[in-house]
Amino acid sequence: MHFGDSIFIFLLALVLFGPKKLPEIGRQIGKLLAEFRRASNEFKMQIDEELRAMEHEERQKQLEKAAEEARKKQLPEEQEKTLTILPPSSGVTVTAESPYVNMPKSEIAAEYLEALAKEEQTQQAAALNGDNPQTSQESEQAPIHHG
Repeated sequence: MHFGDSIFIFLLALVLFGPKKLPEIGRQIGKLLAEFRRASNEFKMQIDEELRAMEHEERQKQLEKAAEEARKKQLPEEQEKTLTILPPSSGVTVTAESPYVNMPKSEIAAEYLEALAKEEQTQQAAALNGDNPQTSQESEQAPIHHG
């Protein structure tokens, strides 16, 4: 609308309603316009809020889906690790003795056999010298008490 159109409408309202009712009508129109703006702003805010909520839900679903896929990928790997870590059950009772006592010597690691041979040689040498190998081992393994 142009300025001339606004003046024409104002003069027409002045003639129709008179100079006494025109300020009241102006106030009522102002209040209606303010209410309309307030209602339209609330409506826009509700729409924006709903859109944000929907976007948030979509992001949550995507994150949950990605996490589930990651768990599915890791699950077989974890199962393999669990299966390889667990020792096989042979039904043999565990004792304080060497676990290799009843095992064939061909299956025993060479390093372990060498260590056993050295220990036997040390005990035999101590027996020839007259030392008691049990006493020397006990003194080496004796607990230390701090008082």
